[in-house]
Amino acid sequence: MEQVSKGFFERMKKIQAIRMLGTGLDAGEMQEYVHEICFMLLLKIFRREITENPSRTRSDLVFLTMEVMREINLNPDRPLAERITDGVLWYREPSRQEPFRTNIFNEETKEHEEFTFRYLKPDRELSQWEKGGSTVYMLTEIAQEIIFITREILEEFGFDIEQFYTLQLIKSGNFNKAESSVDNLIARVRTLIRRERDYGEYIIRDPQVIFFDKRRNRNRNELEIKNQFEEEQKVFHEMFSWKNRIGTFPSEQRLEAELVFENLERARMLHNELAKLVVGNMALEVKVRVEYPESFWRTSNLSFKKDVWQNTIVKYGLDNFEKLESLLNPLFSPNVEFIYPLDWAWEEQIIRAQGADLFEAETQEEADEITWDEKGVDWEQLTMLYTPVFKALSQQKKFKFSSLNTLKKTNKAIWMQQRENIDMLMMLAITDVTLTSVYNMAEGVDERLELYRRLCEQEPSFKALEGKTITSYLENDKQGVEWDEVVISPYVIEII
Repeated sequence: MEQVSKGFFERMKKIQAIRMLGTGLDAGEMQEYVHEICFMLLLKIFRREITENPSRTRSDLVFLTMEVMREINLNPDRPLAERITDGVLWYREPSRQEPFRTNIFNEETKEHEEFTFRYLKPDRELSQWEKGGSTVYMLTEIAQEIIFITREILEEFGFDIEQFYTLQLIKSGNFNKAESSVDNLIARVRTLIRRERDYGEYIIRDPQVIFFDKRRNRNRNELEIKNQFEEEQKVFHEMFSWKNRIGTFPSEQRLEAELVFENLERARMLHNELAKLVVGNMALEVKVRVEYPESFWRTSNLSFKKDVWQNTIVKYGLDNFEKLESLLNPLFSPNVEFIYPLDWAWEEQIIRAQGADLFEAETQEEADEITWDEKGVDWEQLTMLYTPVFKALSQQKKFKFSSLNTLKKTNKAIWMQQRENIDMLMMLAITDVTLTSVYNMAEGVDERLELYRRLCEQEPSFKALEGKTITSYLENDKQGVEWDEVVISPYVIEII
């Protein structure tokens, strides 16, 4: 019996999350379709999350719910769509914004334990609360597991099976299904990246998490982790080795293949970022263990009962009763006030410090009127850096990314001064582009063509490339760009 019930508690979490999706909602004639609507809503949110579409506020979710109703041949009903949306966001009363709750039998403790979860959570990177912005939602891990439940990709760093599945689809030329599989890869690796970032912050805030985080496998050493990432990178290389077959496919299938490889490159770059975070956190663990061992046993002696209530309020009293109300309200209020993260406050301090001389020179009234303008793309620097690139394309018909490794340290520093310098490399490598100097940024958003137009203005000889297409391929036997700040695959862009 013990073998049968092993893992029962963890399995039931997923089953209960599926069972409770859309339950308890009064949908009238649509009652039997609520479960379908809720699941379709999660799929649409997931799709927008994958494509980095920020339109995921509550009002956007209501719109998506009505869209689902139309797609499954139901009459859209906005009040019902709002109730269904709230039923996915929160448990029972929306005003209380409580998580979903259910009791599950734990085979280890032999008791029923309460399991709380949510299907959606705030996307902190896109929810600009400090600017008064609306909350942007994203899927929780339990919601992602509902979507991924048919595939074995739920274990730690366990997207290797999805990798091999994607590889088989690419080999067979089934790029339609491969596109969905690559989306799953991106979603999984992003979840792991977010988890690693949170874990690094937890180590700094409370080093004891090193011993109590059950999701970490402390029996694996750094060499094993690196070997695993290298194996996964080999799978990525094998996938890209099939990119040369695109030219043999029909035009419609060729377009699907290009989209797959474009997203696949995003997955690989995210995978590289994940590898750095994992190894970095392992190094941080070692540093904390060696240099700050006292942090593991240091505990706080401060308590509300003793230090605040008994030693302050009871002993000295309060001036008036309103102070007691303001003291206790935050402890029992269901609405937690937004608190600026410490790194945001520190970033603000750095910005202000950089402008200290300016503020000292101005009066207080003048300082209040100063506004901070966001720096745009430095096109002058961008055209300067890419002039040699396009000279190589004009004269040699190709440019190898690996040649950037020969740059001097000062020139590398110039490449790293703005994000667009490196992004332009990837934009030229990932998808083909037909060059035209007759381009207006007001009518489109292709920065590659804007760069080419500016280059032609400075160097008219580049107009000889007009109408030609920039494409790319990988040199798997060559070394890519490997700087301290960035790693890029050994692409070669060429003119055809």
